[in-house]
Amino acid sequence: MVVVGITGGIGSGKGLATEFCRSRGAVVIDADEVARELTRAGKPLVEEIAAEFGREFLCEDGSLDRRKLARSVFRDAEAAARLNRITHPPIVAAIEKEIERLAAEGRTKVACIVAPLLLEAGYERGKQVDRVLVMVAEEGERVRRVMERDGLTEDEVRLRMTAQMAAEEQRRRADWVVDTTAGKKQALSQLERIWEELARE
Repeated sequence: MVVVGITGGIGSGKGLATEFCRSRGAVVIDADEVARELTRAGKPLVEEIAAEFGREFLCEDGSLDRRKLARSVFRDAEAAARLNRITHPPIVAAIEKEIERLAAEGRTKVACIVAPLLLEAGYERGKQVDRVLVMVAEEGERVRRVMERDGLTEDEVRLRMTAQMAAEEQRRRADWVVDTTAGKKQALSQLERIWEELARE
């Protein structure tokens, strides 16, 4: 089984890569979905975050108010680092457990880990993942997409961008880079070539 890590800055096209890989039969593990599961009401991680940042970041049902917390920590690099130190280990552990299960079952040839902070969390090609695919797009286009998608202000989008690894460094660590600036059709063509390469392994 080949494990592909998919990452890229906010608004770069990770969702497009996710849809493509699923359509080709890959099993996709989405770090954001794992995080949402781990921050439901009653989960130990929720209490740990509340103890560190305050119970004002919990919803009425006891789950984590992820958007409110994001608005707070993205304005403070030290707070963002504290949050990552709390959340990354259990998220990584859950992902690794799922990868081990998939490998043992042998039901898929390709497993994809989609994570905006994949490289920041320590995933490296040839170690935790076999290949790294980085999605990129021109900065202004990324800002426009996220404002439209998430209803954020430009300042809020740019704050999230500053919390992520620079695109140049992501490119340096990548096996493949797909630029989505020109639109879906060209990006899918690039993804198709990558998939053909994976199929030969």
